[in-house]
Amino acid sequence: MPNIYFKESQKVNLGWKWILFLGLYALMIWALLEQFSEQKYDVTGVVSIVFSICVFAFFNILILCMKLEVEINNESINFRFKPFYLNPRIIEIKDIDKIYIREFKPYFEYGGHGIQRKFKYGRSYTVSGKIGLQLVLKNDKKILIGSQKPKELAAIIDKIKTTYKII
Repeated sequence: MPNIYFKESQKVNLGWKWILFLGLYALMIWALLEQFSEQKYDVTGVVSIVFSICVFAFFNILILCMKLEVEINNESINFRFKPFYLNPRIIEIKDIDKIYIREFKPYFEYGGHGIQRKFKYGRSYTVSGKIGLQLVLKNDKKILIGSQKPKELAAIIDKIKTTYKII
């Protein structure tokens, strides 16, 4: 059984953006109440506002459920971006050519946080922040996994590099 060297779980931190979301909810509920305050209300208007509220609520719940889980042991690097990946992605250490921690520009390099894919930079799995674990596999695929614990991760990566003689 593999020994777990590193384990991290990251959730999306929206902070002040919740004020924006609450403002949008208030605006949509106000529009819905305005529809009912008139003598003759428009059915299509009511349906479209209720539909908008439901879609917006679905995406807010999806954001609340998003979580990036990373686990590094002596055999592999496992990560899962819930709720999109039910099973963890497993990268065997023997398949890694280069491994290092780097600072990245999420919007410039990848177009934002989340699961992103750019031809030049490869695939990224990030929730927030600007520091991540960069993997270059032996088949030249690049994977970036975001981290909120760069110091702990650096110690583990140094241990893996010396044990497996990875660049």
